[in-house]
Amino acid sequence: MKHSTFISILSLLTAISILTAADREANTVILDETGVKNLRIQTELAKKRVYETTVFAIGHLEEIPANRSVLSTRIAGRVVKLKAFVGDTVAKDQVLAVVESRQPGNPPPTIELKAPRAGIVIKSHVRLGEPVEPDRELMDIADRSSLWALAHIPEPEVPDIRPGAETRIHIPAIGEQTIEAKLARFVVEANHKTSTLDGIFVIPNPDGRLRPGMRAEFSILTGRRQDVLAVPNSSIQGPPSSPIVFVKDFELPNAFVRA
Repeated sequence: MKHSTFISILSLLTAISILTAADREANTVILDETGVKNLRIQTELAKKRVYETTVFAIGHLEEIPANRSVLSTRIAGRVVKLKAFVGDTVAKDQVLAVVESRQPGNPPPTIELKAPRAGIVIKSHVRLGEPVEPDRELMDIADRSSLWALAHIPEPEVPDIRPGAETRIHIPAIGEQTIEAKLARFVVEANHKTSTLDGIFVIPNPDGRLRPGMRAEFSILTGRRQDVLAVPNSSIQGPPSSPIVFVKDFELPNAFVRA
């Protein structure tokens, strides 16, 4: 679905100018000063603005596959020390576990298992005292300092979007703020069930507030024009099929014409 950041009012002004007296009276709302104050009505002059055409898409966040690593051991043995658990943030080369070898000795030799990268322990497949083998994954560690934001873009809109396209991403789970990003690339296969093609945006996550699986809403820029006479989207009311704007009457105080 395509949206515009600002709606041109050229046709709006024309429509108002040709209203008959009867039409104008029927479409005029007159309030008193108390009503204007209680409704918190604000007016803004139509002026030249930047006109943007966007494509709206929904999507979600995912880990970057290359940013996940596993912890394993080179020797068979048993875990005698466990120093990290699911949810812990670890540093690169931090000791996460100690494995006692099955080789003879008094005490038997041990080996320290160190984090292959900085990140968060996402999964742990080992418990204290548990036997382990070299072919077994013991922990999953993910660097989530940046994530993928995947936009499920309807196939008819894909031709208008190129790598590098700008977008504003709203993630409801973190409030009203938006994140700006650029399209890195598309995935290699479309989803035939939803007739969408996922676009990949890389977004920063330095404070760890963003989590894989969170819903994301995208406004992907497909065009921009300067100096277009327009009013803000916030002034547009009514359903998308029949939007309206209330224009302040030039003569009557506290009167607004529905257009």
